[in-house]
Amino acid sequence: MLVYEYVDNGNLEQWLHGDTQESGVLTWEARMKVLLGIAKALAYLHEAIEPKVVHRDIKSSNILIDHDFNGKLSDFGLAKLLDSGESHINTRVMGTFGYVAPEYANTGMLNEKSDIYSFGVLLLEAVTGRDPVDYNRVANEVNLVEWLKMMVGNRRAEEVVDPSLDLKPSTHALKRALLVALRCVDLVSEKRPKMSQERRNRRSRTASMDSDSISGSADIEHPAL
Repeated sequence: MLVYEYVDNGNLEQWLHGDTQESGVLTWEARMKVLLGIAKALAYLHEAIEPKVVHRDIKSSNILIDHDFNGKLSDFGLAKLLDSGESHINTRVMGTFGYVAPEYANTGMLNEKSDIYSFGVLLLEAVTGRDPVDYNRVANEVNLVEWLKMMVGNRRAEEVVDPSLDLKPSTHALKRALLVALRCVDLVSEKRPKMSQERRNRRSRTASMDSDSISGSADIEHPAL
């Protein structure tokens, strides 16, 4: 029997795209707080327990939000276990289109880096307010990751922020969030960071983790599961 915490403030998909928008727009600070909770949860699943757990279906509808806007990772129905001696497992490709890591989609080879890619997409979704894949948009904007990379490459990063936000993030906060997201969606899976890695990086570059950014995103002692 599984016992879940009751969380009744909707999920991230509803806040960004759907039913809960009538309750107001999710602020930048709230979005980053939610994502920080998910980063902590992934750090715990990937690095603090044995065998490690690969969630395999990180997406906005699986991120529950409580009344303090803490993010809770839910729905472990597709999760797989990965022993410490295993670099990956081969499995049937599952997950949600738009969030699935390309190397997993192409080969069926799964490890924790697949979750990291999905987290990067989730972070971009929170920053932009856009769906990971949206066929109602023009051709070069259908895929969120590719569009975002194009915008950053053209030095138009400040144009990607969700237009529904009344209070936009600072340039520094936006760049920090985009940097983390782009590292997570690197096409070379080995280059994607661990969720605990940003915490160590913070010590070396004295960058703080607060509601402005997702840097330092890994206190694995208090996961949001």
